[in-house]
Amino acid sequence: MNKALTYLCTLGIAVCGLFTSCTYQRIITPEQTTPSYVTLEVNSGRVLYSSNSNLKRPIGMLTNLATAVVVMDWVNAHGVDMNRLITVPAQAVMWQRTNLLRLRAGDSISVRDALYSSLMWDDSACATTLAYACGSVLSNSNPENAFIAQMNNLARRLGMTSTVFKGTNGAVITQSSARDMALLGMYAINDPNLLAITAQTGCIVTIHSPSGNRRQTIRNNNKLLSGSGHVDGLKVGQSRSAGSCLMVTARRASVKRVNPATGKEATFPQRLLIVMLGMPSSTTRYQEASRFLRDGWNAWDAWLPTNDYQDRSKFIILPN
Repeated sequence: MNKALTYLCTLGIAVCGLFTSCTYQRIITPEQTTPSYVTLEVNSGRVLYSSNSNLKRPIGMLTNLATAVVVMDWVNAHGVDMNRLITVPAQAVMWQRTNLLRLRAGDSISVRDALYSSLMWDDSACATTLAYACGSVLSNSNPENAFIAQMNNLARRLGMTSTVFKGTNGAVITQSSARDMALLGMYAINDPNLLAITAQTGCIVTIHSPSGNRRQTIRNNNKLLSGSGHVDGLKVGQSRSAGSCLMVTARRASVKRVNPATGKEATFPQRLLIVMLGMPSSTTRYQEASRFLRDGWNAWDAWLPTNDYQDRSKFIILPN
């Protein structure tokens, strides 16, 4: 038994190789602590490890990633300047514990800086500010609901069957599953600008207010960025309802291998995606993610030379 299976069995986790199309989901309560896991190779969609992947549970501030994805789709579709200043609405400062930049209604912040704080921190105020800026293009009377509708349109388009977004940030409890969040992560990775934001270990943002401008240093909560394992982005989160959550991606250089189906040499890109929901602590979250990275790459290396990389019929497929 390899090391990956050993520690998974120690945790009482049943490892399975593939997602299914099963529509039944159990709903987990905050008191239950059984974690959910998914580790997959993004380009093939091959699931390397999975446990409780269809279990429906709170996702905490991983909701901010969905908000950022919808915002970036808006930015890309309409050529929105990332330096554009957007105004903080009163609704954005409702949750003071997660208003990490201490924003006040009427302050302004750039789209880029709001994305930095939303994704690198568990910042609800910046996520809501982004949602109002984008949603106001759709509805002046109710921009937040218009934006949430777009989040749920995206979820349906990606096949996120366990997910209905209830709010624009993680302070509002939304339930999803590790499988659904993996689908969201696979979609998010396709935007290099979004991925680059989540890859930053730190930055300085500027808050514009009537009393003058101030600057704030942000350090990314994703501790795996500064370690080994080729991690280059996405998000971690922590909340009372969701526990410790994580979505990270790691990339290695493309490799050339002989495709067993054709006998010809082909180039294979390599990228892992790991989703963890409901971990008991941030320490455990990082320890297990590091193991999944190590053993995931080993499992991928063992599988790739002996299987048909192009046979996607067995894999999770994103819609066109």
